[in-house]
Amino acid sequence: MLSDDLVDQMRTAVSRCEMAREDLRAALRAADGQADPGAAELRPIGAALEAWRDAQREFMGAVEASDVDDVSTAAMLLKMNHGIDATEARRGLPGVSVEGASQPFDVDLSGTRGSLLTAATEYVSS
Repeated sequence: MLSDDLVDQMRTAVSRCEMAREDLRAALRAADGQADPGAAELRPIGAALEAWRDAQREFMGAVEASDVDDVSTAAMLLKMNHGIDATEARRGLPGVSVEGASQPFDVDLSGTRGSLLTAATEYVSS
């Protein structure tokens, strides 16, 4: 059902989603301690969201190009047949919409992190 080329595309997209998640967590940690975070602190958060969104779009495009009926089936096939966990590619991101990305967002947004993430969405291009 999934060609080797599509599996490779999905693997790359999943890896990019995972890296963007780590970048987002690092940017949130860096901005969390700032008394008055400004553009210098918010832009890296927005950039991480953009990178994650773009990788999700690549993943969803590969799913669409496959013979698989939906994203959850593609994720199951990736996990069972190739050992690829596509969770990060399926996560819904605050302030960013990607069709098919409907899994819960589970990055810690306690304290000021939630407000930082909300403020950083203005730095996310469409």
